[in-house]
Amino acid sequence: MNRATALGVSLATALVPTLAASAAVVGLAAPAHADAAAPVLSWEISPRFDDHLSTHTLSDGASEDEDGVVSFPLVAADLDPATGAGTLTYDGSVKGAFAMMGTEYYSVTLADPVVSVTEDGSGSLSAVVSAANAATQQGAAATTDPARVVVTTFSDSAWTPTSGLSTLQSTPDWARVLPTGSPAALALGLSDTQPVDGQSFAPEFLAQLTPGVRAHFYASGSGSDATKQPSAFAAEAAGPQVAVRTTSATSDALVLDVDGSGFTGVTNPGDDGVYVGLAPAGGLPDTDSQQDQDAFAAAAWVPAAQMTDGTIDVTLTAEPADLDAERDYSVYTWQAHGHSNTSQDTETAVAIDWAALGLADVASTTTVKVKKKPTTKRRGVLLAKVTGEAGKASGKAVVTAKKGGKTKKVTKAVTRGKARVTLPTLSRGKWKVVVVFKPSDTYARSTDRLTLRVR
Repeated sequence: MNRATALGVSLATALVPTLAASAAVVGLAAPAHADAAAPVLSWEISPRFDDHLSTHTLSDGASEDEDGVVSFPLVAADLDPATGAGTLTYDGSVKGAFAMMGTEYYSVTLADPVVSVTEDGSGSLSAVVSAANAATQQGAAATTDPARVVVTTFSDSAWTPTSGLSTLQSTPDWARVLPTGSPAALALGLSDTQPVDGQSFAPEFLAQLTPGVRAHFYASGSGSDATKQPSAFAAEAAGPQVAVRTTSATSDALVLDVDGSGFTGVTNPGDDGVYVGLAPAGGLPDTDSQQDQDAFAAAAWVPAAQMTDGTIDVTLTAEPADLDAERDYSVYTWQAHGHSNTSQDTETAVAIDWAALGLADVASTTTVKVKKKPTTKRRGVLLAKVTGEAGKASGKAVVTAKKGGKTKKVTKAVTRGKARVTLPTLSRGKWKVVVVFKPSDTYARSTDRLTLRVR
């Protein structure tokens, strides 16, 4: 199944930092676009969960791909943009069950996972967990009520930027999680030789499972132990996000208000904030030299000291002479000063009113109505109206009437969007009339047609 689309993603802050405990990330991110995929937590749980507890029931937005990786949609993120520490809350539920010939023998359900990470890259993954097993010769039927517990812990995680998202990746702890033969292990019903090498999911998770299903989540000494190890996960949050609003568009200047969130002022040593610039759409222009700046119609620098909370608020002012009405434009962001990495790269499309800048004609609409029907003894009268978004139009209305090989033409001034046109005398028959508006201001030409029957 395809990934579910997250509903109601609410980010207190979002980021693309490199955690202090890991090396800086360089050159990994594609430009972020408005249509970036919705953030999810992607986790197989374990190969054992996928292949043995293989009857999966998904709900509340969770989905599963053909490789058995379950995606849980993000509902909230509370992250420090400077350190990457914080909490990611996801929605959705997956129930993994072992069933045979219509009978379900045992199951485990994980719902609403939460990823918590500290500044040094260590953390935990919790979920609302419940379990059940049917009665067998080895024991009675049992169930557990849903409760939030730590499912697994992790260390040495790292944030990486990918296609408009920030992704925290790690492989959960397995060895030495639950000491072999420890009181905690014995209290869970394990023998004094288990778990082998301390290999286990978190003890709190094992305690929340029924005895009949617990052995699938620690190394018991069986041949399937290698499949019980928790799978690597990828926890996504939204990367830098940008909104652009036109505050003014005149023949003097195009003024844009650029608001953003989720930015990181310093990713690598020497970084200092971000640049924001307006340039032709299709990808960030080269930024390696001063000459490359000529590709931008407007640009601004936001120092790191001014974006400690990860937000930016910039005004870009471009002169119409520096813009090309034949091209589409975007607002770009990138890391200052040397573009050491692409984690702060975004591209946001900008809709420009070229007519307001005096660089293109405004579309007009011409409509013609008959005010006085013509006859062979009386000249007819037409009323032409020209409308558009640039106010009252002015220009000329050129009226051409044709019947067979005969053509008659009359021109009338359009004033305040109207022209009252008296037709020449027309002979009996059907005349095809074309009215063309020829503007004298910012409007584009437009046409209307009608047919007159003269009796």
